[in-house]
Formats: sequence, C-alpha cells, structure tokens
Amino acid sequence: MDKSAARSEILNKLKNLDNREDVQYLYNQLFETEEWIAATSIGVTLSTEIEIDTKPIIEKALSDNKRVYVPKVINKSDMDFIEYNHETKLFVNKMGISEPVDGEGIDVNDIDLLIVPGMAFDMSNNNRLGYGGGYYDRVLVDYPGNTIALADRIRMYEKSIWKVDEFDQQVETIIHSNFK
Repeated sequence: MDKSAARSEILNKLKNLDNREDVQYLYNQLFETEEWIAATSIGVTLSTEIEIDTKPIIEKALSDNKRVYVPKVINKSDMDFIEYNHETKLFVNKMGISEPVDGEGIDVNDIDLLIVPGMAFDMSNNNRLGYGGGYYDRVLVDYPGNTIALADRIRMYEKSIWKVDEFDQQVETIIHSNFK
C-alpha cells in the first residue's frame, strides 16, 4: 500500500477512536523509561487533534525541570526546535500545527530525547509513517540522541502496511499499548 492510502485508512480509524485508557498507559510507560529519567531536555510536537495528546508530556517535563523544545517549520524542508514554556506565544501554521511565534532555534543534537510523532509505526523494524513532509526524516538522519514514539492500538502494526522508502528514518523505541 502506498503511504497516501495508508494515511487515509489510519485517519478514518482515528476519527472514532476513544484511546484515553491507551494514552494514559503510554504516558506512564514513557515517564518510567531510562531515557526520560536521564533526559534534561526533550523535543516534542504540540499535538493536533488526530495525534496522541502531548500536553501531559510537556507538563510532566516542565514539572520535572526538563527543558522542552517544540518544532517550528522554517521553510518547505526544514524545522527548528524552539524552547517552550507556559509563556511561549503560539500560532497555528498552514498545516494546522501550533508553533512558537518567535524564539531562537537550538541545534537538535543538543536535545537529549525526541518524542517522535507519526501516523503509524511497525514493530518489526520500528518504521514510522509520518505525515508526508519528511521533516522528521531529515532531523533523525543524523540525530545522536534517544528517540521514542508513542502508539495507541490504531497506530501500531506488527509489520508495515505502507511502502518504506530508503530515506525513511526509524525510531529507537516504540511504546505501544497493543496491536490492532
């Protein structure tokens, strides 16, 4: 199945999903990982309504005195990570994603842990199906830190149902609730 068809299929399933129990389990598992505990800084997206809610992750990071960095698209192929706190002013970009209005970008390699978003993930090779822009693939290609993705039961596949391309980057760890 091509990536576009896989995204459409997953989006249709997500529309009627009540994943509150799954998500609380995922948060608890994340907060107990060695990577989370050791990290002094995390990179995480400001979630959209079809993604796993990242507000609890951000709140926990801030309460644990971790520095939080969120992505901001700077052109058609690149994004910066900008420090985020409760005073950060946000706007919604053309893709419907909240981003900081301003702020100085940090070298992503200085972030200890990236929580990587995705439409779907496979357990066999830790592949991810992104949203089609390739932003995270470009970030992850040389990223030396830890990467974790969270996957509820709709996003988790035993094997990829989508075509995995050469440039697609895997995540190190996928925390999931169970398989479909």
